[in-house]
Amino acid sequence: MRKVIILALLLLATPALAIDADKVSHFGTSAGYGLVIGTATYHFAEQMGPFERLLTSTGLALVPGLAWEIRDEFLKNSHFGWDDLAVDALGALTGSVAAELINGQIWISASGRQIRLIGKW
Repeated sequence: MRKVIILALLLLATPALAIDADKVSHFGTSAGYGLVIGTATYHFAEQMGPFERLLTSTGLALVPGLAWEIRDEFLKNSHFGWDDLAVDALGALTGSVAAELINGQIWISASGRQIRLIGKW
């Protein structure tokens, strides 16, 4: 089983080398924002459930990327990039999910043929 996991990681990591560095920076930055905002939301918004926290932290983590793309629209030799914004959204969601996982509300359970997310709903 360990060999299968290592092989899968290698196959998934190889195409990542072909991704534009700009997209990697958009994803990483938004994932960082998602992780920080998701952790803050987890600790300070106790009345929210996990789904509301995910939506809130993803939306808030997307704000800097949206502001940056609006800024790009008004610069010479640049334009608003929907593809960059999509990568920002994916990074923000990834960071928000990671914050929920790290803070203990969601667990990944893998057995046999299935992988499930379980937690305090």
